[in-house]
Amino acid sequence: MNTKKRRTNGATDGKGNRRRRKNGTGTLERRGDKWLARWYVYDSHGQRVRQSQTIEADTLDQARAELRRITEGDSLITREKILRDTRDKLEGVKAERRNWEDKQPALALADAFDAYERSANRPDSGERTLADYRSYFSGFLSWIATNRPDYIELRDVTQEDAQDYANDLKAKASAGTYNKRVVFFRCLWRVLADHPKARLVCNPWEKVKKREVIEHTRRELTIEELANVCGSVTGEMRTLFAVGVYTGLRLGDCALLDWGEVDLARSRICLIPRKTKRHAHGKPVVIPIHPTLADILAEIPTKKRKGYVVPELAELYERNNSLLCRRISAVFAAAGISTQSKKEGERAKVDVGFHSLRHTFVSLSANAGAPLAVVQSIVGHSNPAMTRHYFHESEAALTSAVAALPDVTGEANQVESNAGAAGRFRAFCAAWDALGTDEERRRALDYAKAHGKGVPK
Repeated sequence: MNTKKRRTNGATDGKGNRRRRKNGTGTLERRGDKWLARWYVYDSHGQRVRQSQTIEADTLDQARAELRRITEGDSLITREKILRDTRDKLEGVKAERRNWEDKQPALALADAFDAYERSANRPDSGERTLADYRSYFSGFLSWIATNRPDYIELRDVTQEDAQDYANDLKAKASAGTYNKRVVFFRCLWRVLADHPKARLVCNPWEKVKKREVIEHTRRELTIEELANVCGSVTGEMRTLFAVGVYTGLRLGDCALLDWGEVDLARSRICLIPRKTKRHAHGKPVVIPIHPTLADILAEIPTKKRKGYVVPELAELYERNNSLLCRRISAVFAAAGISTQSKKEGERAKVDVGFHSLRHTFVSLSANAGAPLAVVQSIVGHSNPAMTRHYFHESEAALTSAVAALPDVTGEANQVESNAGAAGRFRAFCAAWDALGTDEERRRALDYAKAHGKGVPK
């Protein structure tokens, strides 16, 4: 039997019995008609300090309650002191860390774009857009190398530097080009503000103002100009121009048109324009195939109707779209069409390019009497819901709007008069508008589809 006595702290329970001290609660010892309370607290350095106080109480329970009140208050005060001291120590450590980080190499200017491209919070841009952004930043790095050769890190760039670069750029670039670069630089610095190694304190581009853009759009071509251009091209270039003239699609959509988007049997093209494909609202546009375009597409052997409609030009566009643009400009120049205009003291502006075919498509369709909403649905300018509505409910109107365009791919003396096409289409619209109810119009569409004719009178 173990007879070893337990060690006690000499405190009693009021009846003369020894009592063990409970950890953290203190002890009580009877001293006549009072109680001697002892307990420990921790100072701000974490050292254990003994405290004692005499408590007047009639019973042990009253003395315990008073001791508990005292120790709880001391505990809260001690914890507050410890946390306050800890906070001060933490701030001191943070300051030391910032001083240490400031002495460490930060994100280099040369690595900034790669860091931007890898960032998870950057805008979701396509490959071609990212390539443009990289060229913007390369131009800025060249300016830095010339004007601020001692700059190494991204954080070295100040608001004054950003404004100086913008002033130099303003003298060389158009307002549109200038604004694209300023907006991109503003975005890059904003994205890299969260980069752990960038350690940026501000965005130097926030106060750089954009320039006012004076719109300069491509002009539409006349029927004679279209005939000269389309009559001078052969092979894939002829097909490319025909697609542009009779669909109003942008260059990228025409050059990368896939046979999977062409339905010769149902005489329509259905695709999502590249400009809206990456957006959540990007929806297909449905374009009826003009008879002349249908004939040109039908000339391509069936066994070659796979992949891109114009594969060689598609490869050229994907490799470097500016090369294809130069070839198209050469076509216009060969047809005697000036592609640029220049005023004294101003940069030359492009008046005619492939995008002019899109303007021409809209202009000819509108002049032929096509309702604006119908034209908008074909070229993809309207709400996608409106596009679907007009195609499903007014397919004949879409087909007639495209069919109203004249044949410009043959000889000049074979070109149909635009006035004649306009007259036929205006007659169609008048007959269509004369139908008073939706039910009458549905019956008319059914009749037109069944007999291959226009709206019956």
